[in-house]
Amino acid sequence: MKSIKLVTTTLVVSGLAFMSCKNDYKAKDTEVDTVEEQVNDLENEMDKSSKSNSESDYIMPSDQVMSKEYAMNDGRNINYQTTQAGIVGFEGWKQFNILTYELEEMKKANIYTKERIGNLRGVIATLDDSIPDWLKTEEVMEDVDDIQKEYNELMAEPNASEKEYKENIEEVSEKYADLQEELTETVEKYMKVNEKAIKKYNEQIEKGNIEKANKKYQKEIDKLNKIADYEEEK
Repeated sequence: MKSIKLVTTTLVVSGLAFMSCKNDYKAKDTEVDTVEEQVNDLENEMDKSSKSNSESDYIMPSDQVMSKEYAMNDGRNINYQTTQAGIVGFEGWKQFNILTYELEEMKKANIYTKERIGNLRGVIATLDDSIPDWLKTEEVMEDVDDIQKEYNELMAEPNASEKEYKENIEEVSEKYADLQEELTETVEKYMKVNEKAIKKYNEQIEKGNIEKANKKYQKEIDKLNKIADYEEEK
């Protein structure tokens, strides 16, 4: 088994390609256009930010970001970025990466302007459509749905007082933290299944039972396909 590769890196969130939004934002063509414009503006701002560092990548405002690559024995690779707080980005899930970046930047500056929060509309609306299939557990998708609901409630109260507005933003941040925790646990599940399969295999190989080793290994490795247990509503 290949070991985990740890490399100090920056969080890449450029190259966003959005096309449509769902839920409350699919109602009118003009609304969709507004969302796309906001996403493009957010992309442009982040592109400008990237040019300020030598690697043209995005640096998280707090905590060192580590890039991890876990090579599974079934051929798949799990690539993600993490800090002490948990996972902050995934290869192939740019919407989550942008949401992480924006929430962390606003938290650091302690500035949550309605304009900047509003610019996250397209990102949050497409979190569920863009998530990689292997991360789709019931718990993860429930947390994604909670973020979208809290955000929709926040945006539905444009005349809320400053105190109420901050409280509503905290609700969104708390749901994000729940998602972050669940994603971290999901990645750990994949690693544990992979490691247990190899352990079972090696135990039988040491005994000279090659056929049994292969059966034990396959029995354990098949459990990888059961982790992403979310079923789309028909």
